[in-house]
Amino acid sequence: MSTVQSLERAIELLRHISVEHETGARLSDLVAASGLPQPTTHRLLKQMVEGGLVMQDEKRRYRLGHFAYELGLLASKHFVLKEQCAPYLQRISSATGDTAFLVVRSGVDSFCLDRQSGSFPIQVLTVDVGRRRPLGIGGGGLALLSFMNGQDLPKVLDRIEPSLAQYGGLTRAILLQLVREAQEKGYAIITNYAVAGVSSIGVPIRSASGALIGAISVSAMTERMRPREAMVVQTVKREVALLEAALQASG
Repeated sequence: MSTVQSLERAIELLRHISVEHETGARLSDLVAASGLPQPTTHRLLKQMVEGGLVMQDEKRRYRLGHFAYELGLLASKHFVLKEQCAPYLQRISSATGDTAFLVVRSGVDSFCLDRQSGSFPIQVLTVDVGRRRPLGIGGGGLALLSFMNGQDLPKVLDRIEPSLAQYGGLTRAILLQLVREAQEKGYAIITNYAVAGVSSIGVPIRSASGALIGAISVSAMTERMRPREAMVVQTVKREVALLEAALQASG
């Protein structure tokens, strides 16, 4: 196995461990999720434990280690998107009354950076801050998938396809249709596939150069979202345009 291949596999294991960080990931879970042979998985995990990137708890479950935490603290000083987006996210949740999410791409996943709840009595909290899901899941994840570099799309779909069925029976064909619809509309909308009875609208965030840097989404019960779709889209697009202008001015 080449050094590059070993690194790619170690990074993939770290992603799986981060998903299960709260409960810890079992060796068998990591073997199944990564598709790697058990000896290879165990060897890579042992090396990461020795380096502090991963630790084993008393139940022999794997979690992120102290060095991963230290790296995160250092990196956080250079990633201020959460703070920059917070006022806009708050205005969106206040205007719509629903929960607004800020997500960014992390490999073939979307990663929730922030979440703001609105005033409507029933809030849809589809994903927690710090959690990741495959790209295409939820309004923000679908926006990231739909408006990424087109050359990346087939490779991402190849990677996430095995995990799609657990999201309401989602398939590659259905997801591609949702991507095409998002590209035509200029925003993403997905209903039922992330959470039954829930609709989520996502709008991409772009840098001054046009690069995709994240997405903002709003989620609500479908019966509430359906008649308000145009208003929610208009609200999110307005705030995203103001955010992009502010990012350009500060950059």
